[in-house]
Amino acid sequence: MYKITILLLFISLPFYAQQNYTFATVDSLSYNYFVNGNWNELINISKEAEHQKIDFKYLQQRVGYAYFMKKDYYKAIKHYTKSLIFDKTDEISHLYLYYSALNIGDESMARYHFSLLSLKLQESLDTKKFSLISAIDLEYNYKINNSELRTNPNYTRIGVNSSLGYRLNLYQTLSRYNQTTDYVDITQQDEYFGSLSYSLFDRTNINFGYHYVNTKITTDPDSYLYPGKVLYGKLSQRINRFDIGINASVFNSDLANASQLGIEIGYVIPSKVNLYLKSSIYNVKSTTYDLEDIDTVSTNSIIFSQKIGLFALKNIWLEASLTLGNLNNFVDTNGMYLYNSTDPTTFRTGTSVFWYLNKHLIIYSNYTFDHKLIIDDTQENYKQHSITGGIIWKI
Repeated sequence: MYKITILLLFISLPFYAQQNYTFATVDSLSYNYFVNGNWNELINISKEAEHQKIDFKYLQQRVGYAYFMKKDYYKAIKHYTKSLIFDKTDEISHLYLYYSALNIGDESMARYHFSLLSLKLQESLDTKKFSLISAIDLEYNYKINNSELRTNPNYTRIGVNSSLGYRLNLYQTLSRYNQTTDYVDITQQDEYFGSLSYSLFDRTNINFGYHYVNTKITTDPDSYLYPGKVLYGKLSQRINRFDIGINASVFNSDLANASQLGIEIGYVIPSKVNLYLKSSIYNVKSTTYDLEDIDTVSTNSIIFSQKIGLFALKNIWLEASLTLGNLNNFVDTNGMYLYNSTDPTTFRTGTSVFWYLNKHLIIYSNYTFDHKLIIDDTQENYKQHSITGGIIWKI
């Protein structure tokens, strides 16, 4: 009798699991689960409703809230976005898309949905539409190499972020690079970088950057200036846990000309530590001229970059990176960094740590190891260690 009962139970389970629901039944059950905080039951009923082609705004909002309470913010975004199909102006959906975006660190998406809230609700939340200075960051980098022909370079940078609207953002930074080589007493490069980003849609962004460099080369007793500029553009789209971007840039100066195309694909792996992978590939066509304009060096490089990051602790983000290829006149980080030093990097690996002290203050540090190449008759390789420290203050 016992075996027969067990057999009947297994036979009957599919019939219960596949029972037909009506719109009214799904509405009633999902509301009851929502009110009582039965998040797993609510998620299960929504999956069965989807299988039976039953869908409506409140169901998507309820299951979105269930995932939000379970801290699965990517799935919460998915369902609240679906609810907007039924009502594009629904304030509840936009509000929880705003909160979910903040929890995954997508500030541009958060501000996009914040812009669609009522004025009354906006005033009750702590997000400014306009802010001349919304953040300040400082960075210092010191490099150590084992070449007898090169001194240890250093790099200093200060940046300011401005919110020009809920969907428009301006970032500007000034920096200086210094190094001494065997045949040049001093190389000093002062730089300005400005980046304007705009949220076309909640997860679609465009970015335009302008990077000015003024390279000063001193060969005692004379000094020479070689100004140059980079124009940069990027279009990025986030699809659930994927982040896809395409970018292009051009660099022109009296010392070099370069053009660059790149594709970036990032993915957040579902886990408690938010494991993040990002792969990038670039094609850089570059021509570098020597100081006497007698000889030129042309390269056509394929550059591959891989990053992996995770929250080691609640407020500690760790990231490791690997870059392969000749970085001669390579443009990185949305146009902010231009690698146009005398000796191009041919291999790079490094690690970074970000410490989120509170919602206003972030401290970070980075270590990078480079293989460098001296472009002359010797084609000498040397090693370089780089240490960076920085701080970001969100006002």
